[in-house]
Amino acid sequence: MRPSCLSLFIAAVPPILGSCIVLAIAAVGRGGWITHLLAISLACCLALAGSRISKWGHRPITASVIVILALIGLAMPLFGGSSGPERWISVGPLRLYIAPLLLPSFIAACAVSVSKDGKHQVISLAAVLGAACLLALQPDASQVLGLLVAGAVVVVQCRLGVFRIGLVVVPLVLVTMWAFSLPDLLAPVPHVEEVFVLALGHSLFAGIAVIACAIALIVGLWIQSVRGPFWLSAVAAYYATLFVCSTTGITPAPLVGYGAGPILGFGLMVGLIEWLEHQNLPNKSMQPTADAAAD
Repeated sequence: MRPSCLSLFIAAVPPILGSCIVLAIAAVGRGGWITHLLAISLACCLALAGSRISKWGHRPITASVIVILALIGLAMPLFGGSSGPERWISVGPLRLYIAPLLLPSFIAACAVSVSKDGKHQVISLAAVLGAACLLALQPDASQVLGLLVAGAVVVVQCRLGVFRIGLVVVPLVLVTMWAFSLPDLLAPVPHVEEVFVLALGHSLFAGIAVIACAIALIVGLWIQSVRGPFWLSAVAAYYATLFVCSTTGITPAPLVGYGAGPILGFGLMVGLIEWLEHQNLPNKSMQPTADAAAD
């Protein structure tokens, strides 16, 4: 049973409501609200457009193409010439945080390729390491950690064997440690990185409500991974990692805080789900590979 766009939209409703609570507490101005609502609208358009196009029978976008385009996108901020952290690209008046815009779809595409045999696995695992290095150069340690956790979920679910798991996880751990050792001079913004602290500081009820909204997203994606694409659990793990990191103020809380990048990234992932799902054989991810048997 494939999850429909509607079911994933429902999973996103609680964190979006939580973001409205956060923006109201932070007394964000009219411009902030307009940007936030515009991002939500554009995310819905991306999701619906991707779903419609796939149903019209257009030639599918392969997982490999998504992986390549995501890597190119992750590299773009490094050519911005900024003296500080390079994590954004400018699109008109907007500055989009590129990692949460692309990583959900990147994780999904890599998981689909890893669930296959042969060169698809090797290329996808190499792409994950490449993405981690690009994120570390920005530097964006929390996103590297989120990618590490999501990657670990995928390789365990696909039962790649101890050797291949170590071949991926060990380098990712080293890159993550390197990323956290680099200085990050950005000051946290209450309604972006410190949403849980902001809500709890306003009232216990508001804090519990925002935390519950974040948990609802993770649980919703995890439940749908049981009925549909297994890689939704990896995306859920990615979001959960970012939520934990945001409690220390080192990264934005995706969807429950202010920011167009994570919202558009969720919409993009939903739009691509139909393209990716037909490329993934049912229950392929849960079958042991020959390498696993050999290990």
